[in-house]
Amino acid sequence: MSKENFDRYAESFFDIMHQGHDFEAVARGYGEFYYDCLPKDKDAPILDVGCGAGHFLRFLEINEYHNGEGIELSSQQAERARSMVGLTVHEGDVAELLVSRDEGYAVISMNDVLEHIPKESIITFLETLRQGLRDDGVLVVNVPQVAGLTTMYSRYIDFTHQQVFTEMSLRQVLIMAGFKDVRFVKEKWPIKWTPRHLAYRLARWTWHKLLRLIYFIEMPGEKHPSYMQTRLMAVAKK
Repeated sequence: MSKENFDRYAESFFDIMHQGHDFEAVARGYGEFYYDCLPKDKDAPILDVGCGAGHFLRFLEINEYHNGEGIELSSQQAERARSMVGLTVHEGDVAELLVSRDEGYAVISMNDVLEHIPKESIITFLETLRQGLRDDGVLVVNVPQVAGLTTMYSRYIDFTHQQVFTEMSLRQVLIMAGFKDVRFVKEKWPIKWTPRHLAYRLARWTWHKLLRLIYFIEMPGEKHPSYMQTRLMAVAKK
């Protein structure tokens, strides 16, 4: 993943894609997945790889994690993150950062990052992150998945996207990189009784039931997706 491709990422893609989004609302939205992925110790060192404009770092601040850090290739995004959060934001190569640390992180998180990594580099990249964890540390990976309603649009809307994942392929690359005890987190939806939200939930439920029927008919006896949500959230131990 070259830095040149991300030097003008904010103005070429991110600003257009996320215009009108409320920073605080997006940050709090991580609670739908991270409700059981973070340590109880609020002083645990946490590194967010590809921290972007700092939304997940802000989520850490909201939840009173004091030793969160971010690292970002995009100079524009790193500057924005620094302006939005009080946690440390590094700029540059994550491998260099991890080598410079004497102690590992309790958690390394990646939100919308792994799909940007070229296929031939994914295993090496994950191995590097694994070495940056404490012995009891975990890696948290949050990516779009194939079974989602809008997956194909998400795959091709961003020129820097390289691929999307299934549960099987995400588990596969994590195990190949030396991780163990891989588990997937089910999205925890907030209860909203608005007509728009209820209509969407009904449409999504119907779509998921149809997909499960199609998998049952076309792939009998094989492993089918356990989650039909638009994102995959995997937690893996070092």
